Amino acid sequence: MSPDRQHIRYVLIFVAVVAVLLLPVLTLNYLLGERTFGRSDVALRASRWQQATRGVTYAPPLSDNRAFKSARLFDRLPEIDSVVFGSSTAMGITQDMFPSGMKVYNFAQTGNSLATVIAEAEFLQRTQANLRWLVIPLDWSLGFIYQPGEPGRVELAPPVPGVLEVTVTIGGQLQDAMSLPRVKNLLAILGDLARAPSPPAAFRQMYLQEASDDYRCADGTPAKDFDTIFRGACTGFRYDGSATFANLQPVPARRADALIASAVVPSSKYAVELIKTGGEPNPVVLDRLAALAHDMKRAGGGVVLFLPPLLPGMERALLDSPHTGGALRRTKQIFDAWARDKDLIMIDAGQSERYGCAVEEFVDEHHALPQCYARVFGRFWSDPRAVAKPGLWSGVDYPR
Repeated sequence: MSPDRQHIRYVLIFVAVVAVLLLPVLTLNYLLGERTFGRSDVALRASRWQQATRGVTYAPPLSDNRAFKSARLFDRLPEIDSVVFGSSTAMGITQDMFPSGMKVYNFAQTGNSLATVIAEAEFLQRTQANLRWLVIPLDWSLGFIYQPGEPGRVELAPPVPGVLEVTVTIGGQLQDAMSLPRVKNLLAILGDLARAPSPPAAFRQMYLQEASDDYRCADGTPAKDFDTIFRGACTGFRYDGSATFANLQPVPARRADALIASAVVPSSKYAVELIKTGGEPNPVVLDRLAALAHDMKRAGGGVVLFLPPLLPGMERALLDSPHTGGALRRTKQIFDAWARDKDLIMIDAGQSERYGCAVEEFVDEHHALPQCYARVFGRFWSDPRAVAKPGLWSGVDYPR
């Protein structure tokens, strides 16, 4: 046999072996992924289950939760008077962080910008006379407060049955099926199937049922997984809309210095918008927030504004940096003067260490777990000066 033919034969054998090995992985993950890219019906089923059980769940994909959160919001509207808005940085806020008279739903969604938040809040203010309090984060660390333009107008509604919420091509689904997270998840699933008391029953639940069987979280809360990733981990959202963060690990204390050092460099996502804008918030956004707060106050309620907690030591490092310190101080000064002028209260939780938050109460630099948020809101509601005096409040008197 000639060298060329030997080479071709070797390549064909290699391709055949790879195909034999990868085809089952591709097939199994593709079947699992079909539910991840499912229709709005899944969000509605997950919402109905949570309404009936008050358990922990979510509709796939976890990274695009608008359909599920919208379904939950409209299920909860008859029984609540307060809504928490924002992006995933606000998902650690729970019902029990508020006074007993406030009935709260956390409507925060992954990647939700401040402009969208304002439009959502304005819609609810116009259409829901029973709402009294709107809780809105001003994420300067993610640049939301500096983004140019004017907030638009949205019409919130629960998802419509049978409507495809996430459009993904066949190629996209195949690519997702072979992605590293999916392959790792499949290996974990296969291991669980092999160890299950009844592997056929476990296979049926994973591949043929629309969702997992009901189970219990460690604290006894009911749970049900409508996706195949993070099965049995109590990942998702509680009845009050807050996230469990069960799929993420807390930041180890030993990593804090490295994360802070990376955050302070001029090219970091936390520094770029600060430097580019000189710390000047978008005035149109502030005007819309002031008008919203005025309308809520006239209706007998109000708006609670807050700057989300950051990893302990991170904001202090940004204030001390020659690249970002001046701009960040400028932002704080504008916030304080604006809040005083508009008779608004703004919680400044950026220096989370002032409230006693620990590094282990974060999953990264800007996502605080409920333990940290409980410290922030607990101190706020218990301080008579904080709830009565307009301006920027930071747990202690903010240095002018």
